[in-house]
Amino acid sequence: MAENRQFPVLTIHGNIDKRAFFRFAVFDSLVRKKAWRNPLLFALIMSAFAAVCFMGRQAHAQAALIGGVLLGIGLLLPLVWFGMFFASVNRQAKLNGLCAEKTQYTVTLAPEKIHVTKGKESADFAWDKVHLAVRAKGCIYLYVTPVQAFLLPDCAESDRAWEILRDRLGPARIQDRTR
Repeated sequence: MAENRQFPVLTIHGNIDKRAFFRFAVFDSLVRKKAWRNPLLFALIMSAFAAVCFMGRQAHAQAALIGGVLLGIGLLLPLVWFGMFFASVNRQAKLNGLCAEKTQYTVTLAPEKIHVTKGKESADFAWDKVHLAVRAKGCIYLYVTPVQAFLLPDCAESDRAWEILRDRLGPARIQDRTR
């Protein structure tokens, strides 16, 4: 871990808008978890089956029809998957009432822990248990576990927050995607 310098408590309000949430969802699902691989693999496999059918169309009259159906399914289903993914992200943003004027949660970076407050609920996370911090365009994604992240939108304290995260988490748990 990087050096453990003491720093003043820093509080950031999670005013997340739809655009920041959309960018996070794309990063988390398609880049970090590489969820694009399965639809692509499906399309490639179905296209290969379609190519086999097209090569055998002289032997069987229905081979071209079957090949066309396989190719259509192989291309259409991944498109449907991506469409449903983006529709789901938009639906989640609407359900959560995301807008830049509304604070979703408050994240406090303290020397001994990370404290998160949302309404009447709160949680503390030890620095050594934090999974990852990613700096992206317009936001910092603070993964307190591999599946739970808090978005710290760009604000006056963003650079200071990034310095604190770099110091506390060390290079192995930091990614800067703004470069």
